[in-house]
Parts: sequence; structure tokens; C-alpha cells
Amino acid sequence: MREQDPRVPPEVEEYLVSINAGAGALGGAIGASVGGAAPATGGHGGARGGARGARWVRTVVEERAEGSPGGRDDVLRRVAAAFPQARRLDSLDDLVRLAVPIGRTGLQHIVVDLVLRPAAGATAAPATEVRLRAYGKEGLFSRKPTAATVDKVLAAATG
Repeated sequence: MREQDPRVPPEVEEYLVSINAGAGALGGAIGASVGGAAPATGGHGGARGGARGARWVRTVVEERAEGSPGGRDDVLRRVAAAFPQARRLDSLDDLVRLAVPIGRTGLQHIVVDLVLRPAAGATAAPATEVRLRAYGKEGLFSRKPTAATVDKVLAAATG
């Protein structure tokens, strides 16, 4: 296994590997069906290959921070409206962790951690400090999906 960025939590790495294993299982089952074999056999091999490949692909980490008008609930509402297909993952109390499917099939996910705190020196209107950290598996030939996703989430969060 390739050495990963130390900023990547182990549970995020395992989630991203499991997503690739699921995609590999789907591809293996389809390939086995086309080839005339049992789909379960191809699915199992595809899952193993997908997981192995994902462990070798580096996990890219992108970070952003910006102030946002409104409170914590307002920020979360804007992000949920912009990404209705995003899935909330288990996380610590002060952290909101989302898995955002990308691409046409949605088989690739970018995991985004949102840390939302009241902005320092806020005026009469509530303001929130938004800190984002995104994790994604990117190969050699990528269109920087992790950076693009974190930029879109930040734009939605800051309204």
C-alpha cells in the first residue's frame, strides 16, 4: 500500500476504498455476465481488484476556509439544498462529514468535512466560520474532482 497523507483519517480512507470496491464489484459482475460466467464470481473478483487499486491510488486532500453569513443551521441548510444527493457519514460532534457523489454514475465520492464555528467578532447578524477539508481518490489523469467539489461546497456554504 502506498503511503497516504497523514491528514486523511483512517475511517475516511476505508470509506473511499469501500466505494471503489463496490464499483469494482459492479464492473466485475457485468463483465462476468457478458462473458457467460456467474455474476457473483465476477463481482467478488471485481470488488477485490477495486479495493486493491484504491489502496494504491493517492488520497488528495484539499482545504478551504471562509466566513459565512447566518448561523450553523443556515450553512447546513444551504449545503443540503445544493447537494441533495450527499450522504451524511458518522463523525465527531463538532464535525459534519458528507460523502458527495460525483460524475455521471455517482460511483466516485468525495468526502467533505465541515467544521462550523461562530465567527470571531461577529456583529449583530450571526456569522459562521466555515472550514472545509475534502478527501478524494485521484489518479494520474484527473480533472481535480476533489478541488472542484470542495469549491462548490464552499460556494454553497457561504451563500
